[in-house]
Amino acid sequence: MTNTPLFIPVILGTTRQGRQSEYVAKFIVEQIAIRDDVETELIDIRNIPITTKDAGESIKDSLFSATVERADGLIIVAPEYNHGYPGLLKHVLDTCLKEYIHKAVGLCGVSAGPFGGTRVIQNLLPVMRELGLITIFYDLNFGNVQHLFDEHGNLIDKQTYLRRLEQFMNELVWMSTVLRYGRREVSLEKKGSTQVNDTK
Repeated sequence: MTNTPLFIPVILGTTRQGRQSEYVAKFIVEQIAIRDDVETELIDIRNIPITTKDAGESIKDSLFSATVERADGLIIVAPEYNHGYPGLLKHVLDTCLKEYIHKAVGLCGVSAGPFGGTRVIQNLLPVMRELGLITIFYDLNFGNVQHLFDEHGNLIDKQTYLRRLEQFMNELVWMSTVLRYGRREVSLEKKGSTQVNDTK
């Protein structure tokens, strides 16, 4: 195992004006930056030049692809819009495939209601599985987000969310560490297995 810090970027998954989830993403990035076992950066999908005239890997952004390829894990901050996730977030995520395989992901839901994006997280789970990402079993939920931050974007009840974030990050770091080792050291091919040539 290596002592090299994990690289876990945070994806801000909405482009809407006045987005409250931007405060959440910045709070998470600031707190992760304090840790000595993780490096991070903010990926704002607003800044990814993706066309809507096509879809999938044919419109892949090279910088986003390279960042995800380098990542040991991901955090996705997704606001809940009408019980679902933002369409542009899905559009961006779909531009990569192999870059996600066997990497950990932590999901953070944001909502104006009291449940903190629980439904957006539920809707993202099958998407994460299809992309090849491994979801951790702790989520972060920021409910009634319009009341959580002051006019400068500072979290009001910071201690409560620091405890939740620490639990979330400890699990994500553990999972990302194990999966990094597995990607580097464990082959998917069984020794002595015979390749079957299906000619049907």
